[in-house]
Amino acid sequence: MRAELEKIIDNLETVFRGDAWHGPSILELLQSMPNDVTSRKFPYSKHSIAELVFHLTAWRKFVIKKIEGDIHYDLVSEEDNYGNQDVLQDWKVLIENLKLAQSELVEKLESCNDELLVKMVPGQYYDFHKLLTGLIQHDTYHLGMIWVLWE
Repeated sequence: MRAELEKIIDNLETVFRGDAWHGPSILELLQSMPNDVTSRKFPYSKHSIAELVFHLTAWRKFVIKKIEGDIHYDLVSEEDNYGNQDVLQDWKVLIENLKLAQSELVEKLESCNDELLVKMVPGQYYDFHKLLTGLIQHDTYHLGMIWVLWE
């Protein structure tokens, strides 16, 4: 049975690809953004838009690793979470990596059932339901941050 997990997958995809109640999805916003703003530093933000896109990708990879059972995988450093200048230079590659991570995450989730949601995340103190719904909240929060930085 996958009724609850299917709802979570749908919500992840809605925030990511479109038809979200809050406005533009992550991809709609990022694909319409001019390259000249993506690496700009703003006085009211610690991170650039490119760094936030890397961060969205990093957290998808975190969830994938945890679904695979990796107890040791973590995002401990600033570079793990937000990248470095080498990986942040190519906007198209950042977007492609985010899309690939989203596709891999959805594929992994589609191979699971609702039993995943009550399992504890390896190496953490919370279950997969909290992790996955938290990822949706995390995406929505950072989508708002990116929107504010661009405008």
